[in-house]
Amino acid sequence: MTTEQPLSELLRECADSIGGKNFFLTLAETIRTTREGIIVGEKKQINYTNGTMTWNKTLHADNWRLLVESAKVRTKDGNILLSAEDKRHKNILNMIRTLKPLTFTVSPTNSTDGEGFSFSALEVIDDKTTHISPLFKAMFVMPMDVLKKNIG
Repeated sequence: MTTEQPLSELLRECADSIGGKNFFLTLAETIRTTREGIIVGEKKQINYTNGTMTWNKTLHADNWRLLVESAKVRTKDGNILLSAEDKRHKNILNMIRTLKPLTFTVSPTNSTDGEGFSFSALEVIDDKTTHISPLFKAMFVMPMDVLKKNIG
């Protein structure tokens, strides 16, 4: 899996690794109905019907909200790091530094469904360029109808 792949191909590959399209969409629906308190809680886990999604770092509510807000913003080049003159630059830079190592791991309950997959929330290109990963956008902020169209 690489983020250079077309999104539809990446989504299908991830879906196949956890038992198929329906299992993937079930996970996405579960994420969207999960309260923020669970996501930023100490447990670092969401259970869904066919498996579990875990992450490696405790999330703080302010960084989580800023990450999700940044994922919803559309820019021409996809860069979420604003210019130094922008008043939100420092907050976004601190969020990037804090959440750069954040990785989500999805594992199916039944090992015969697949091996699962992992993805990072952020793709740090260089000191001035950071993108939200396509899988993070798909799992957390993409409208379900758009996700269903992209997965095929």
